[in-house]
Amino acid sequence: MVSLADVKNWKPEVLNEIATTLRQRQQTLVHSGDDFGRLMPMASWTGPAADAAQGTHNRLMTRLMALTAVTSAVSKGLMQASDAIPPVKHAIEAAEELARKYGFTVDANGQVTDDFAGKEPPPEMHPEDRAHVHEQVGADLTQALRTAEDIDNDLDSLFFRAAFGEYADFHQGTVAAAADAGLKEIGLTLPEPPPGATPAQNAAWWATLSKVGQTIYARDNPGIVGKLDGVPVAVRDEANQRVLVRQKESLQKQCDDVQKKIDGLRRTAGGEIVLNDQSEYEDLKSQIDDINGKLGGIKSIEDRLQNAVNGQKAYLLGVNTENAGQAIVSSGNPDEAENVATFVPGTGAKLAEVGDQVARSDLMLRSAQDAGSPSTAVVTWIGYDAPQNIILDSPRSVFADNAERPLHDFQAGLLASHPNDPSHTPPHTTVIGHSYGTTAIGQTARDHGLAADDLVFAGSPGVGVRHADQLHLDNVPPDQVGKHVFSTAAPTDPIPILTNFHTENTDDIDPLGPDPTMPWFGGQSFDADASSPFHSHSDYWEPRSSSLRRMGQVIAGN
Repeated sequence: MVSLADVKNWKPEVLNEIATTLRQRQQTLVHSGDDFGRLMPMASWTGPAADAAQGTHNRLMTRLMALTAVTSAVSKGLMQASDAIPPVKHAIEAAEELARKYGFTVDANGQVTDDFAGKEPPPEMHPEDRAHVHEQVGADLTQALRTAEDIDNDLDSLFFRAAFGEYADFHQGTVAAAADAGLKEIGLTLPEPPPGATPAQNAAWWATLSKVGQTIYARDNPGIVGKLDGVPVAVRDEANQRVLVRQKESLQKQCDDVQKKIDGLRRTAGGEIVLNDQSEYEDLKSQIDDINGKLGGIKSIEDRLQNAVNGQKAYLLGVNTENAGQAIVSSGNPDEAENVATFVPGTGAKLAEVGDQVARSDLMLRSAQDAGSPSTAVVTWIGYDAPQNIILDSPRSVFADNAERPLHDFQAGLLASHPNDPSHTPPHTTVIGHSYGTTAIGQTARDHGLAADDLVFAGSPGVGVRHADQLHLDNVPPDQVGKHVFSTAAPTDPIPILTNFHTENTDDIDPLGPDPTMPWFGGQSFDADASSPFHSHSDYWEPRSSSLRRMGQVIAGN
């Protein structure tokens, strides 16, 4: 079992030096060995002595090839280890430094103890920040030792196989070919992300991979990396853009296949869809419309990725074409921003409509800039299957139930992937919901807590709690939550009007909870402009509107 002290004493530069020497010896073996291979006994020489010479030559060549293959494989493995160890040592050093900054001590066994146990820490050390740091330091150290154990086991296997000649291949023919065969051996393996990992554990896993290891793993596993909350935003974006290409190709193929079926129906009926085929035709036509809608959503994502808005490029943090489709698109890089907002749309949110939702995020980003935010990112989070039917789906909490864990982990991931070394401070985070999106946010904060400083609810049918103090924000003391919950409802918005009773004694009859703008809810409310009842539920993002201006101020921390 590898200990923290063991890893601290590892010297990757020594491994690099040994690997370099072995590589030089291997090159000598290749040059000399192949020259020796050409020194065959003369064809005219026959008899017992000639046979003995030939046998000796063959045995020496076999030994040369075996030694060269082993030398090649071992030098490669040692070089990989010398590249893999520094990130592990750095992760340990960074974790210890972060622990010291927040009043924790890491002992020789990797245990984290509180220097202020039984007493009050300094006022500048917020309890919520310390709790997050304690979790992150523990995850970083655990993952560092996990990766170190993986390196140690791989080297042990490498040396064992080398000692027993398992890298030898006697069918290569030349020493140079044997050297190439040794280089083709896997050497060190890349550790997989911990199963069922938290975002903090994902971040720790990624940090312990070498740059080469990160590149290889992301290249070979874009579908895994793109989904991992806690992995850097730029890395997830690159992986998800590759996933997007594959999903687009798959949708186009599905569209072609369905169109062929429709064309087949037309040919069977002589160009007209006969009554007997009408039901099948309508079903196929619905499939075509659904696929084309998703392809349109992908096109809007591609357009936003290629074009900066408000000086901010976009990052793709998730995409899924199943059911109505999901997408997570960030306007600006959350890992680099001082103010980060996550926008959760409600009923009707789907891949086909992602462009409209991202446009709202871009408007909020601009509003935050106007409010003085020095650097901002606003994420459009359609990371759940939102209700699609306002009558049949929206009154039910099941869609919010299924959003809770993904939303919680996404927010925790934004915090985990943001640089957490002592020179950086955590970003100010806001989670903004519209319509049923407020329900998803409220239930998540109620049941799991949210890594957020502020919440904003717009046009809410209810957020799953009767009072603001039932919401849990990781960065806010429980008795202060009401000061960090901001709600608005336009006076002509039919959703808050029709879904709530607006009296203190009857408001909790609503299955999704009372209107959070009501004074008895215990939060803060702000005005929204009145407009046509047919449009007011969507008008919170109208340019120059009071609601959009206030959202920008909250995002900016004002």
